[in-house]
Amino acid sequence: MVAVFNRGYSQCPNGQPAGSTAYDTTIKFGAGVVATQFKFPKFDPHTGMVTCVNLCVTIKGIIDSVAMENLSSAPQTGSYNYSRRDTVSGPGIPTFISSGTNDLNFGPFPLDAFDGVLGSGTDFYSAGSDTVLTKVLCVNINDSATIADFYGTDSVAYNYHITANAGWGVTGGSASAFVLSSALVNFHFSYCTCPSSALPLNIRSFNVRKLTADKAEITWSGFDNPNAAYHYEIEMSRDGNNFTSVGTQSKTEFEANGYKFVYTATEGSGDYYFRVEQLYSSGYVRFTDIKFIELENTDKPKINIFPNPSNGVVGIKFANISSGKFLIQISNTQGQTVFSKEEEIVGDGVRYITTLQRGMYWMRLIDVTSHLSCVNQLLIK
Repeated sequence: MVAVFNRGYSQCPNGQPAGSTAYDTTIKFGAGVVATQFKFPKFDPHTGMVTCVNLCVTIKGIIDSVAMENLSSAPQTGSYNYSRRDTVSGPGIPTFISSGTNDLNFGPFPLDAFDGVLGSGTDFYSAGSDTVLTKVLCVNINDSATIADFYGTDSVAYNYHITANAGWGVTGGSASAFVLSSALVNFHFSYCTCPSSALPLNIRSFNVRKLTADKAEITWSGFDNPNAAYHYEIEMSRDGNNFTSVGTQSKTEFEANGYKFVYTATEGSGDYYFRVEQLYSSGYVRFTDIKFIELENTDKPKINIFPNPSNGVVGIKFANISSGKFLIQISNTQGQTVFSKEEEIVGDGVRYITTLQRGMYWMRLIDVTSHLSCVNQLLIK
């Protein structure tokens, strides 16, 4: 049985041949292991374009062994039942996909009276390996908004979980029993790709310049294709890796010298990274290079990190602050919070707050009352 969601396929523009990039791994779940996480590399947008993402999970569920011993002094009849559900969750999957088997019944089998010896004799029943579940679960992802999450240089992670239940019994008296199960699971992950040279419409002359202390002008131009449906998404990031959309322009919103978008800083002071995404209605996606510029928001509290770069000690100088309670958070380049503390601030001044290991960090200062914030980059040598 194959479960398929969002089924659909895309062709490359201009008749160019489509390609694919596939990854395949098989995991053995030993008896008692019920969960794991598996990862696949994201797709580098500089090498081409993704038109669809496919994930197929082939499940082989196994009962490794079952045993039951009659502990009563009279003969009994034994039986047991077994059910399980395997689920996969992660990027591009709506909630989760699952498959399983319910209420598999085994027996009856006769058990003589307890002979005083555990694990053997006619009062004891055992069975070996038995495959009880063979399923294939597939997901095909082809909507452009979801596909955009698969671009990058890190990885996408999926979670696999097994829920198994077993019950047993005898016609009377008492018994001791157990059921052990495992799984052999193959994960096949692939990208449908088009080479970058096949894209019919390329963004060119992409540029970012500062208009005022808190405003940036993003400009670009493109070769118009009247027969294609597409629009542009202007995206911003504070760390150069995690981007969010800050504006949209249709392909008709160009001026004499191309397209233009003005962004006003809303995330405090520091470096702002920008890129433009070209998004086709058919699912084609194309990104510009990334450019950054330093902006500030004069309405928000300001901090100067002192010294910066630092040999480990982190100090901050407060400015444009009268008094109040502030949350200081420091995160690394992976987005993990390595320091978090609330501070009562009265007037401007320098305060030393912690020490850090070598690396690049982001420091965020948040006004607990107004929730305004500012962000600065910190380098520890």
